[in-house]
Amino acid sequence: MNQFSELESNISIQKIAQLDRIYIKKSYIYVSCSEAYTIYGIHKILNNEEYDPIAIFYIAEYTRKCTRYCCNGDCREFKLLVSDTSVKEKNETFEKNVFIEFNRPQKFTFCCFKRPEMFVNIKINDIKIYLGKIVMPFKFFYSPMTIEAYDSNNKLKYAIRDNCFKCILMCGGCNCKKTCKEDYFKLYDKNQKELTPIKSKAYNCKMSCLHSIYDKITEFPQGAETQDKILLIATIIMHDLSFLEIPPEKRRVSHNMN
Repeated sequence: MNQFSELESNISIQKIAQLDRIYIKKSYIYVSCSEAYTIYGIHKILNNEEYDPIAIFYIAEYTRKCTRYCCNGDCREFKLLVSDTSVKEKNETFEKNVFIEFNRPQKFTFCCFKRPEMFVNIKINDIKIYLGKIVMPFKFFYSPMTIEAYDSNNKLKYAIRDNCFKCILMCGGCNCKKTCKEDYFKLYDKNQKELTPIKSKAYNCKMSCLHSIYDKITEFPQGAETQDKILLIATIIMHDLSFLEIPPEKRRVSHNMN
């Protein structure tokens, strides 16, 4: 962590350090009728659940097209870059301002064997610092849905752990009741103490059930260090891509979801 302390004066890192609550807004950006990528906007919450429409930074997926369209979310490879930009698009400006990388190699998983891991690295100028990893531990089918965050010393920091039988996942934003439009995923610290849960918001059947568009609202634990906040953001992103990812056959369907 000594290396990380040298970067705390960096403007991008300071933006994360100043955050208490964030709104993670998910979108699909279509570059052609048959190709799209996922992008997450990290927004500051202004009042209750109202968020600043201008994102603090964006997290864009740079996974290969073949992997993106043909592999299931719980084991597929993906690479995401975090950029200090307010432009929701992968371009030269986006790549120039990248300062964090999430990288999960492809793994052919089976029960407790070769569990998926996503590595979190700070990348500023020529400096690369490993912050930790996000792991999907042993699972019996999908219950409970669990994602764990470990620091650079391989010590547990956070865990998202909840069951998969939630109305928001099965109904995807139907108007029948509130539980279909919003729900909570339980968050725990290293001592298994339950923290403020992560709120997930659905839109409607088309956007949520068919396209897996769920926004997230999270509150950082009191006293959380900057590197812990980065790990928690990475944990939420991996939880979304692992358990809420749309299946390959639906990813091939072209719809404008910007």
